[in-house]
Amino acid sequence: MSLRTLLEEAREAGRYRELLDNLVRRELDVRYKNSKLGVAWSLANPVVRALILAVVFTYIVQIKIEGSPYFPFVVATFFPWTYFLTGVLDAGDSVSKHLPLIRKVYFPRELLPLATTIANYHHFRLTLLVVVLPLVFFLYLSDWLRNGHLTLPPAGILLLPVLVMMQTLLIGGIALFLSALNVFFEDVKFLTAVALDLLFYGIPIIYFLEMVQYSDKIPAWLQGPIYQAYLLNPIVVIVTSYRAFLLHPVNMPAGALGLTSPISVNHPVPWPYFISACVVCVATFIGGYAFFNSRKWRFVEQV
Repeated sequence: MSLRTLLEEAREAGRYRELLDNLVRRELDVRYKNSKLGVAWSLANPVVRALILAVVFTYIVQIKIEGSPYFPFVVATFFPWTYFLTGVLDAGDSVSKHLPLIRKVYFPRELLPLATTIANYHHFRLTLLVVVLPLVFFLYLSDWLRNGHLTLPPAGILLLPVLVMMQTLLIGGIALFLSALNVFFEDVKFLTAVALDLLFYGIPIIYFLEMVQYSDKIPAWLQGPIYQAYLLNPIVVIVTSYRAFLLHPVNMPAGALGLTSPISVNHPVPWPYFISACVVCVATFIGGYAFFNSRKWRFVEQV
């Protein structure tokens, strides 16, 4: 599909902005339909999860780092990962479940996966505002009350909106690709769920990026190439950047998580990799949109 055709398709979709808004509201309403608390669940759910993580990583899984509890570093990456996970999984059947409507009414089909992505974005934004950011600032405030020295968050926190936009574009591109593919091959959504379960362990959520860089299990001559290849995964860069933009680097002593020597962790990703991840996110969205539009008129042929 040519760039000119892609732009024409985007302009056509833009004329249905009101329909997109209605689809987003419907996604938000249906999620908590018939529940007593309604949309309040979108706040209660992340609060409860954050409390569970705090209990688990404070009293059960006691991992030592210097000068700070461990669970905020998990919270700072867990919720961005949850946003990615739900955004990709929800998009899997966002078109398939609306095939009867697609056969009857004309509208830009790409609005369906985009509405799902935007609805999940609204949930994630609430999570950041209600759970993640208050937790981070509470930690800085409590440190000030204990030590009398006020530590400001890293300067990278100013780039948090850029990071959220990068992640949303990545999710949107994958959503467009998977939702189109799932119309023709329904196994896609099941394979996606399995792949995401495996990916969880390949992302630095409950461990730090530097533990890959300095792992004693990797031969010294392979540490550099493996670390560089690891950073080519945009979701690794995104998740790590949330943590580094919200919390300062800390020292992890020997013995923690199997380390044989102390290391300094939670440093920002090198800028070349951050910029390349940004480019990949934009390219993924454009590529997903092109893939979706090249196949959307064949959806009505599916039984």
